[in-house]
Amino acid sequence: MSIVIKRTIETEATILLEIQKEAFEDDLRKYEDQDTSPVNEPIERLLRKIELFIHYTIWHNNVIIGGIDVRDLKDNKYRLNRIFISKKYQNKGLGCQIMKLVEKDFPSAVEWVLDTPYLNIRNHHFYEKLGYKKVGQHQINEKLILFDYTKIVNN
Repeated sequence: MSIVIKRTIETEATILLEIQKEAFEDDLRKYEDQDTSPVNEPIERLLRKIELFIHYTIWHNNVIIGGIDVRDLKDNKYRLNRIFISKKYQNKGLGCQIMKLVEKDFPSAVEWVLDTPYLNIRNHHFYEKLGYKKVGQHQINEKLILFDYTKIVNN
């Protein structure tokens, strides 16, 4: 399977927003985080993120299947702010390939940080398999706690 990540361009925003909403709809139902859910993100906010931050489009055989939002925290530390893949491409082993491509794009990185919902056990295993360690947690609302992960890169 051919996976490629490329910097997102504005014309891809509408497709990415549709995929993002689909990818996070189950989490919205589970955690009821109306204020922070990617499902409720307006197109204007996504366009602003594409402009201001490091935003990638994930391509599989020339089809857009997801997106990645990376933040530069300075001093070679990066935050994987969001990663999402269309449901029809999930659980097919693409995640590891995608994460390796992202990390490879930042050869000077010394640390990566991210967070993920506490009930998303598959995500915990996925990130831990990639070398991330749970370092804390923070609460978003009554139902949603996010686990904080970090990965130290040995260059």
